[in-house]
Amino acid sequence: MRHPFEVSEKRFDAGKWLMLALLFVLSFAMFYQMTLIPSSDISIHATWAAEGDFRDLTSFVHHGIHPLWHVIVSILLHLGVSLPFASALVTALSKVFVAYVTHRLLTVALHGKLSRTSITLMTSVLMLVSCVCIPSYNPTVYLGVGTPNTWHSCTQMLALAFMVVCVPYTAWCYDIFEERLAKDGELTILPWKQALLLGALLFMSLLAKPSFMQAFLPACCLYFLVQWIRHPKNSRYFLQVLLCVMPAILFMIFQYLFYFADTFFQQDAGMVLELSWSKALSTGIRVLLMMAFPLYTLVVCRRQKADTSFVITLLFTLVAIAEMLFLGEDGIRAQDGNFGWGVMGASLMLWIICMIRFLKADAVQKWSKPQNLLGWLLIAWHLVSGVYYIGYLFFTRASL
Repeated sequence: MRHPFEVSEKRFDAGKWLMLALLFVLSFAMFYQMTLIPSSDISIHATWAAEGDFRDLTSFVHHGIHPLWHVIVSILLHLGVSLPFASALVTALSKVFVAYVTHRLLTVALHGKLSRTSITLMTSVLMLVSCVCIPSYNPTVYLGVGTPNTWHSCTQMLALAFMVVCVPYTAWCYDIFEERLAKDGELTILPWKQALLLGALLFMSLLAKPSFMQAFLPACCLYFLVQWIRHPKNSRYFLQVLLCVMPAILFMIFQYLFYFADTFFQQDAGMVLELSWSKALSTGIRVLLMMAFPLYTLVVCRRQKADTSFVITLLFTLVAIAEMLFLGEDGIRAQDGNFGWGVMGASLMLWIICMIRFLKADAVQKWSKPQNLLGWLLIAWHLVSGVYYIGYLFFTRASL
């Protein structure tokens, strides 16, 4: 089992670096403009970052206990960088990092099946797609639905940078266990360096924003519990993983106490069960519009081998949808929609995994033309909607 960051590039890929450079320019221009709009998410978080004081670290958690973006921006401010420039730079680099890792994932999975140019083009598509735009339902694309690629939330974009690393790395950590099982038997464990790195990555993702981990952690617990039941004699491995991930688990519990347990932190906010037929309908529509192409791929590629990354991503997505369907917020956080953020993150990861499956089928299995064409039409619809959404944000100077 090869991990994307263990595979070295033998030749310089000019197309990839040109794509990343253009994405950086586009992202930086977008985010710099948005920092100048007082009502935008980036502008609000930039203000909070400017309030941070390293002599009083609690100043970074007055507004939320996910301070990583604010701390990085504050460091740049202390180095003499202006607030709009620092905010746009950190956010643009987050976006470019997601594209870089996505390119690596596609390169490893599709090596020998697609040319380097095709992989670069499909990475660009993955970074631009949005939910499907239906003018009569969501004329501004994002509002009322959500999107796999976020262009206004700086903390979400930083969380996505961790997500695209954590999901395949977690799968890789389990695949290593499966590979070593025949040789080491009950003594099978991960190299401690890899186990500790997994725990550190998950913990850092929480510092960026808990939106990814709020769905990914329950999904991983379910997946590893099933595997533990399948391998009852290998408790050493599962306890090792649990030990390394425990700091992230405890910190996420603390985060949700901070956000929702007003008994402890006086946040005047709460988590509530919130289910109705109208919410079930709106959730279904949102999922369909965000994931029309991935859902299509799940059906037509259902016979394709399901590897660990695919299974974990699918569980991650299902848990995120369930959280958005059943959970809500009241008090000061009633309008934040934080359980919708988990679905948006999961949808991007599902897009990446399903794009790989679609391209494998397209290149190897020689689909019939109607089946092939419908998949590409769905991709085109998502892509046109995404380009429109970017143009809408940039030219109207809207905050969402």
